[in-house]
Amino acid sequence: MRGGWKYIIIAVVLLGAAVAAFALRPPASQPAQYAGTEACAACHRQAFELWQSSHHRHAMEVAAPDSVLGDFNAARFDYFGTTSRFFTRDGSYFVETDNAKGELETFRVAYTFGWYPLQQYLIEFPDGRLQALSISWDSRPAAEGGQRWYHLYPNAAVTHEDALHWTGAFQNWNSRCASCHSTGLTKAYSQTENRYRTNWKELTVGCEACHGPGSRHLDWAGGRGSLPDKGLIGRVDAVWRPANGELPIPDHAGAVLSNQLQVCSGCHSRRTELQQPDPAAGFFDSYLLSPLLEGLYHPDGQILEEVYETGSFLQSRMHQKHVSCTNCHEPHGAQLRATGNALCLQCHEPAKFQDRSHFFHEPGSAGAQCVNCHMPQNTYMGVDARRDHSFRVPDPIASLQAGTPNACTQCHQDRDDKWAAAFITQRTGRDAPRYPHATLLARARRHDASVAPELLRYAGDAAHPPILRAIAMQESARFPSQQQVDVVAGALTDSDPLVRAGAAASLGFLEAGQRLAGLASLIEDPVKAVRMSAARQLIDIKVADAPAELQARLGRLFEEYRTALQFNADMPESMNDLGVFLSAQGDVDGAEQAFRQARQLSPRYLPAMLNLSDVYRTRQRDDAGEALLREALRAYPDSADVHYTLGLLLVRTQRTAASVSLFARARELAPGNAQYALVHAVSLAETGRRGDAIRELEAASRRFPGEPQILQALQGYRSTSR
Repeated sequence: MRGGWKYIIIAVVLLGAAVAAFALRPPASQPAQYAGTEACAACHRQAFELWQSSHHRHAMEVAAPDSVLGDFNAARFDYFGTTSRFFTRDGSYFVETDNAKGELETFRVAYTFGWYPLQQYLIEFPDGRLQALSISWDSRPAAEGGQRWYHLYPNAAVTHEDALHWTGAFQNWNSRCASCHSTGLTKAYSQTENRYRTNWKELTVGCEACHGPGSRHLDWAGGRGSLPDKGLIGRVDAVWRPANGELPIPDHAGAVLSNQLQVCSGCHSRRTELQQPDPAAGFFDSYLLSPLLEGLYHPDGQILEEVYETGSFLQSRMHQKHVSCTNCHEPHGAQLRATGNALCLQCHEPAKFQDRSHFFHEPGSAGAQCVNCHMPQNTYMGVDARRDHSFRVPDPIASLQAGTPNACTQCHQDRDDKWAAAFITQRTGRDAPRYPHATLLARARRHDASVAPELLRYAGDAAHPPILRAIAMQESARFPSQQQVDVVAGALTDSDPLVRAGAAASLGFLEAGQRLAGLASLIEDPVKAVRMSAARQLIDIKVADAPAELQARLGRLFEEYRTALQFNADMPESMNDLGVFLSAQGDVDGAEQAFRQARQLSPRYLPAMLNLSDVYRTRQRDDAGEALLREALRAYPDSADVHYTLGLLLVRTQRTAASVSLFARARELAPGNAQYALVHAVSLAETGRRGDAIRELEAASRRFPGEPQILQALQGYRSTSR
């Protein structure tokens, strides 16, 4: 990695997606103000009544008898030796549970958080934090296993020392949850005081969370002026309405990402806020959407971690045909517009799709339900089943080749993927994966260099969804070549911002001057997320070292990038990213301060621990670095990165023999990491075990075919062993 060893996890993923102009009102002399949902109810009574029973209405409420669903009648819950109690006193709700020191303490519940299928509870702290308890109430009926207390992390003891403890930064409502569970939120975090003065216009998700501040619309409704778009901030309408038999799908819709999808994606996506969200701005001026990264999505794009809906939906044919959220979901009550297959048959012809020849199961059975095959579900937070919105055809053939799940064996759990693949081949005649990107991405992540030409062809083909082309572009960076650089260079001028951002993220292996020359066109890209993706790849270039004609532009880009990170100064991952930026710019003092701030927010946040140890290395304080890494090893005994980084420190401090076991463990814990396998072999050779080193490299060359450094090391050790 250029610039020496750095452990870098960029949790704030600086990638954009396809974006088009938002349907905005012209600037007004007076900005619109929030008026509150009750002000909307006078005219929009039906929508208001539907909203009353919605998840949005119950996203957050003051803890009271009509909002609290959990059992606070002296209920107890045991979790790895700690017993928590839930009770009422003087009309308020309380929990006695472990605090940030691991001691039992009584806390008053300030707010309910969510409604169904689970409800969490928020505790207010003196510094303005609201923290979400990890012990949650299962609000499903008892017949479904509900009406009980349960812990969100049931299989491992999350103690007060753990980064995921309920009192820590990763369970903080203000930074993690507030903007999607309230309306008109201002986080108001003070970094110098490390406290919040968070405020909101409406406690829960009201009308103006989607439609924007409504005062000018009320002016229009009251006849106090003629205003464009009736005084609304933006239009949230669907692109078209379903009509079976007519299929009024437009040949061309004005926005690649519809206004409605931009609004809904503000919360229904894996994203990070880039600035104070602006309801009058396009989605990608305010947010950064996560790409289909390994660990978040399966190679074929199916959901893996908690990624919500947008990343999946952008892969789908539904999105390509300009389907909008409200084509299926009634927006105010948030219920489906129809039950069962009737929902899909709004558009899809019954004669073709409501037939056994299509779904291979008995009509009316679970296997004949469209969503069970085309929208398989994962369960998050213990009880919350969410469906994949990529609307894909089940592909057990890809399961055999790429290790991806498929709806067939998820239902037929007594059968295996081989059976399901044979069935599909017999019924359809198809013996290759339906979605070619599944095996391409899987091969890339197995470090199969032979996949590079196919991967680049896929990335360059405009017929594929941009979000898939973008991840193919990023994965191609595993195999640097002139062909890769040429394809990426073309993608940097692609009309789709997501493709441009993915291309920018795939140039990290180039030397600084080449990177700057290649990304110069993106420094002032009209899409903010694309600019941030370019900035992320340029952080090791000092403004003074850039060509004169680029210095001012690069300086503005870096200031924008730094401001975006500072907006999330209450998040340890953002402070870690800021530290990485400052370190790359040569500001060691600023980097150390940023890493320490990250640790103040979350003392055992691993990336900050590792990066701070590297600051100690630059200051020739490996003693302090080693103490920090030993602490990290105790906290994360199964972290390959900790073992590897500590091993490097031992090598630097002339203790190579002691490093071998650390490198061996890193290689075991991260079998897909070619660098760890290489360094382990080198450490064996350096300690006189050249034969063992050769055997390790031979095994590594089979796991990582075509990896040049492994092949070079193997050739070198073999030649000197003769």
